[in-house]
Amino acid sequence: MSHDPTEIETELDRDIGIVGAIALGVGTMIAAGIFVLSGLAVSNVGAMAIVAFVIAAIVASFTAFAYAEFASIYPESGGGYAYVSNTFDSDLTYIVGWSMILGYPASAAFYLASFSDWFDRFIVPLFSTGLQEALPFWISGLAILAILLGVNLKGTEESGQFQIVVTALKVALIVVFLYGGLQAFNSATIAESFTENANQFRQIGLTSALVFITFFGFEAIATNAEEIEAPGRNVPRAIFISMGLVTVIYALVVLVVTLAINDPAYLDLLIQVVEGVADTAGAQEFVTESGELAMGYAASFYLGDVGFYIIIVGALISMLSAANATVLAGSRVKLAMSRRDHLPDRFESLHPSFNTPYFAVLLTGGMIAFFIFFFTVLPRVVFGTTTIHTPLLAFHMGIEAIAHFADFMLLTGLVVVNFAVVRSRQKYPEIDREFEVPAVPYVPIIAVLANLVLMLNVEPGAFLIGLLAEGVGVALWFTFIGTTSEAAIEQETPTVVEERLPAEEGYQILVPVAHPEHVEQLMRTARDIAADEGGEVLVLSVVELPDQTPLSEGEAYIDERREFLTEAMNVTAGGGDADVPVNGIIRIGHHVDKAILHTIIQHDSDAVLMGWHGRDTRRRDVVLGSTVDTVVEDSDCDVLVERIGGTGTPESILVPTAGGPHAQYAAEVARAIAHTTGATVTVMCVVDPEEERAREPPDGALDEAVAALEDVPAETELVESREITDAIVEATADYDLTIMGATRSGLLQQLVFGNIPETVGREAEGSVLMAKRNLGVRSRLRRLFSRS
Repeated sequence: MSHDPTEIETELDRDIGIVGAIALGVGTMIAAGIFVLSGLAVSNVGAMAIVAFVIAAIVASFTAFAYAEFASIYPESGGGYAYVSNTFDSDLTYIVGWSMILGYPASAAFYLASFSDWFDRFIVPLFSTGLQEALPFWISGLAILAILLGVNLKGTEESGQFQIVVTALKVALIVVFLYGGLQAFNSATIAESFTENANQFRQIGLTSALVFITFFGFEAIATNAEEIEAPGRNVPRAIFISMGLVTVIYALVVLVVTLAINDPAYLDLLIQVVEGVADTAGAQEFVTESGELAMGYAASFYLGDVGFYIIIVGALISMLSAANATVLAGSRVKLAMSRRDHLPDRFESLHPSFNTPYFAVLLTGGMIAFFIFFFTVLPRVVFGTTTIHTPLLAFHMGIEAIAHFADFMLLTGLVVVNFAVVRSRQKYPEIDREFEVPAVPYVPIIAVLANLVLMLNVEPGAFLIGLLAEGVGVALWFTFIGTTSEAAIEQETPTVVEERLPAEEGYQILVPVAHPEHVEQLMRTARDIAADEGGEVLVLSVVELPDQTPLSEGEAYIDERREFLTEAMNVTAGGGDADVPVNGIIRIGHHVDKAILHTIIQHDSDAVLMGWHGRDTRRRDVVLGSTVDTVVEDSDCDVLVERIGGTGTPESILVPTAGGPHAQYAAEVARAIAHTTGATVTVMCVVDPEEERAREPPDGALDEAVAALEDVPAETELVESREITDAIVEATADYDLTIMGATRSGLLQQLVFGNIPETVGREAEGSVLMAKRNLGVRSRLRRLFSRS
């Protein structure tokens, strides 16, 4: 039976669970914001900074509702721009994309400028004060930017587990800081600070606008919705859990920083360690003008030198991590804009070797460098200060100004996103929404008003620069870009993922294929087993993309993979006449092993059959290959690994056994293949002649194997040898196929199948098939955590 390529399903591999999604949000929000903005906020309005952070969190929460709903409808990359583009037909959606592609690089510039400031202030003096004077303060930030661009251009992986670990370390560092600071809690100090700043409404508004950038981390969760499991359920949960956690953490950090800067001993510390600070008045002025460094010195004050440098290093790593995430998000928005003709086609291009959006990454990096130079370097070089006085307005540049500018650009886009929710309900009333914004249109209208209020509270200089930037975007549109083509609008459709399930419940064996030369051998084995079980074969091809490339970009490879899978599905059975159902599926993912494991879970596969070259690997921590090892260890089903290189249909099968569930499974596989091919089966047991029971198989192993063969006639052979592996390898020369179960003993097992099966697999004369039965305990635990 031939198969039609159009019958092959395509799926995106979602490999981020709820824990990973929360880590993504918390990790993005706990970055330069908590280490830099907390001090700036306290220097502006004291303990009322808590109120400023809460206001920013509430405003962000209203818009987060919109992102949560859109992520459940359009689980694709591109964030707010993609949502607006999928709702409105007008080319005015371009301005949302323009705002985002400036807002993201500005955010990254804020993180890296903060990195430069802390590195220059706290790390460089450790080596030499002369070095601090010789090197420009911004050089470390640009060096880190170059490294991040290289990482994103090459497509270096940052797994979800890595993100979880990094986020856990960030939180642990903050807990250490809070533990040290809260030891000195003084309610009178906090109350006094609240009272002194309670009526500074303008400053509270400015501070709320300043710290809004912190909570924009919720967008990172929505932007990665196409990679999050069950996005309709997990994206909203992750957004609000992460925002709640971060708000509490920020409030506590503000309390500790407030306690520090109001402590005379803290001011004495500044007099001792800060060059140019000679008395208490100078220390107070330093806190007012350099609030971004307040938390760093507070760490030294509360934790001593060791704790201080732990916090400093953790802060620098946090800034670096957040900048990297922002580079990735900014590049994805440019990809989405290019697909809709809002940017030139080159920004949709993927690198021929790395498959990363290299033009989009380079443009993002160029914008980041420009913002660092424009806001922090140029004012000092030209004016000698970060405050520029004009007849009408004083422009306050520097790190704080970058944050204000980024907030202005991002808030511009968020206003339109909230309008889009209302329009989407009107335009697509029947669309399935797993999460819905409550009380539409009232909640989106409140969100719009709240965002506009924050925009009006952006520092005036940054506000004007933001308006100028929007004007430049409009000018570029009318001068160079023009209108969006109808073809681009038709192409830019929501990413809809249909989760295909088997047509009938029953046995299913999954066969991942990657190389044409492996297909015939693997399909022959899979069809033989499926025919005996009365089941089906599911053939899988994985399109692997770097983490930096959105999964939707994998659609460019679909046609090629469909042809490949169709050829695999049309391979005839080994020797039987049974009509075995064969289905194909293409999965787009960032990790082949995870894509295979997710397919097993999603389609409830009973077994997986993988190919192996039979060669030793160079890495010490890898046995059969990194992908094969992971699938063998973590599969929630039976596993078969076949050494590639067999010829034709097997006529004779050898089943070495020492008893146990894996050996029994090997015998069952031999039975299935023999039923279909008519091959003869020999069960062999090797015993040590020097043992007391030398002439008796251990634990009735031969009888167990023969019983598992059922109606297939089999010969039994008892071989005496002190070298079990050598005896089996020698015997394989007389058989077409050897089927072995995994080592039963944990002491003998080496990562995957065990020493004996793996050695036989490499050295045997004929084909080798290694079998491992799913014993359930570990698999159930793994499934529990993967779906948490």
